[in-house]
Amino acid sequence: MRDTVFPVGAIVPYAGPVNDPQGGSGTFPNPASKAYDLHLRREGWLVCDGRALGLAQYHELFLVIGYVYGKPRSGHFNLPDYRGRFLRGVNYLAQGPDGLMRDPQATERVASAAGGWSGNQVGSVQDDALQAHEHNYQQAIAAGTGGTGAPVFSSYMTPEALTTGIAPPSGYTPSITVRTAPETTVKNIYANFLIRFTAHPLA
Repeated sequence: MRDTVFPVGAIVPYAGPVNDPQGGSGTFPNPASKAYDLHLRREGWLVCDGRALGLAQYHELFLVIGYVYGKPRSGHFNLPDYRGRFLRGVNYLAQGPDGLMRDPQATERVASAAGGWSGNQVGSVQDDALQAHEHNYQQAIAAGTGGTGAPVFSSYMTPEALTTGIAPPSGYTPSITVRTAPETTVKNIYANFLIRFTAHPLA
């Protein structure tokens, strides 16, 4: 952690614990002690939790990120807040194989906090969403009715694409159980993100 090869403003994933503002029970870090965060600070790192910092005390970091992540009040700037978020490279002019921007909504991204940068720039954020799509399904065609008056189906047809509910994949062994959740996500694991705030750590 003391290796000065990291420039001020560098972001690194950190596998160790930090002081959880809502923790303090059992084996979780006690937020009152500040021991974890103070250790990291001595090494020249801060947790990317979106807190406001004073320009005078953290002038090295301010020269790098400025108000990219927000301006909470005069004389202060915000750290990036990466809690619960995936990191994504700024799109700029990058295109995919289809000739479209890799992030088709790059210009619609919003600032992470008041006064921060938005659009196709570093520090902007984007909410979770499910890509618009449609599913084909087979429609049964009734050939008549049976003795009880119930319809008798003799053939099926594939109509125009229509949106339906969850469509589990077919033809795959073993079968896949469709998981549902409040957001669309990939398999992931939690880590803390740290930012280098000085080239001259105390430790």
